[in-house]
Amino acid sequence: MDAFFFELQQRLDRSNHPIEWIYLCLRVKGAKLFDCWTDNEPFQLKKLKVAFASRWPRVDTVEVVFNHSPQTRTINREGAKRLQAHRGRKSIVLEDETGSNTRWAATQMIVKNLSFERLVVKYSTRADRGKSPHNGTLTGHLYDTEQYLVNLESRHWAAMFRGNRVVTQAQVDCVSVLKAIKLMTHWLGRQVNEEGQCQYKYWPSRGEYSTANNAIRQWMATICINRVAAAVRSEELAKIAQRNLAYNLAQMYREDRNLGYIWLDGSAKLGAAALAGLAILESPDRQQYLKQEYGLRALIRNLMNPDGSFRTFYIPAERNGNQNFYSGEALLFLAQEYVISGHPELLGRVRRAFHYYRAWHLENPNPAFVPWHTQAYFLMWQATRDKEFAEFIFLMNDWLLDMQQWAAAPYPDMQGRFYDPERAHFGPPHASSTGVYLEGLVDAYRLARELGEETRCNFYGKAIRRGIRSILQLQFMDEVDMFYIRRSSPVYGGIRTEVYDNTVRVDNVQHCLMALLKAIRAENLLHRR
Repeated sequence: MDAFFFELQQRLDRSNHPIEWIYLCLRVKGAKLFDCWTDNEPFQLKKLKVAFASRWPRVDTVEVVFNHSPQTRTINREGAKRLQAHRGRKSIVLEDETGSNTRWAATQMIVKNLSFERLVVKYSTRADRGKSPHNGTLTGHLYDTEQYLVNLESRHWAAMFRGNRVVTQAQVDCVSVLKAIKLMTHWLGRQVNEEGQCQYKYWPSRGEYSTANNAIRQWMATICINRVAAAVRSEELAKIAQRNLAYNLAQMYREDRNLGYIWLDGSAKLGAAALAGLAILESPDRQQYLKQEYGLRALIRNLMNPDGSFRTFYIPAERNGNQNFYSGEALLFLAQEYVISGHPELLGRVRRAFHYYRAWHLENPNPAFVPWHTQAYFLMWQATRDKEFAEFIFLMNDWLLDMQQWAAAPYPDMQGRFYDPERAHFGPPHASSTGVYLEGLVDAYRLARELGEETRCNFYGKAIRRGIRSILQLQFMDEVDMFYIRRSSPVYGGIRTEVYDNTVRVDNVQHCLMALLKAIRAENLLHRR
């Protein structure tokens, strides 16, 4: 303990900033044993040594946060939303008009997965009890931080950035990508139980799985397990894929006359039917499920209008949203079916849909549209060499590149994600979005290479490598970013939703994994700078 406090004082003395507050958390195997705040005074540190004495023999790591350079502002719920990028980087002291306050260290907000908005709402509600109302407006003192994780056995002080370490662009290469693929593959395999059920979402801060589910994301995971099993030639993964496909069909597949559909949570979506059909098409066990494949195929044809557009819900029939997603997923199924069969009728269907949705996207541009349609049209271009498919792939992905953050990212750990704060209506940054955009971009890169489009190769390649940096940043990889994790199995190798949101979802992993599998195979992609 003396060595720890000696080094603590040395770092306080060497800091480039006057430290006002120190947050310390004692941990044993990830679990919090004791935490406290203290100001930067020698006599307070001496008192802490007394307080820590009885607990110290059990402790293996200490979380340390130095807090400095406070910025004071009035803050309400709406204002708190604008602080999202600072979550995990800045500590906060919230104070009401009576002077009572609550303090949250930057790392605490990562550990608890708390947003500034939630803290403001929570404290406003508590502060209003028995006091005059203040309309949810508080005084907030935001502190910049220096963060460390101290391993007491090795006496190593690991500098942390948002409870993690920043992945540099130079770290993106074949070695790091193959390691990430291996960890994600093992993570995905662990999420499928003996019955074949795949867990959908895990909350590391709670240490528990969510009871929520999503048909689209479950079927994307089934496709991913199939593809990874084939890519790494793993019999074990192939058996997991087999169990998962059988389980999902048993749980979700339904029929209405000759129409097969995927039923979950009171709806039957075009996208779910298309992805289930694609999972069967790509499975080594396809022959076993031809009846279900034909039923799903019949439904997709039934939901296609004469002009090439799709109705996106079978149940409820009056719903027709999510066109940006479901139309592309349906076309990806039809394109894969055409690659297998070469049937002219399928080609005609795809062309009608292509002409309809090309015009639709030009009038209603949305990044969510791009990766699904890119993947479908790349398959069609490979089969037909039709330049219309190639031209539209380039048009879509050239436009998408402006959505990626780099120099303008608020912090270096956010670089490479796809998010434009000036066009926030397109949705928040998300690991699964980055993954699926990269799936499409790798296809666009391959197309550019085949057509000798060197300039596009360079632009797409740079965007892909930057996106991979973002994925590596979001992966739970070691004892530093897992410093508060008590159960590693549901987390290790998984992909966070964002740098400040530790929720692990199966689509975070499967989209990123399929993107990395494509990237590692793309010629020269991970060797160019």
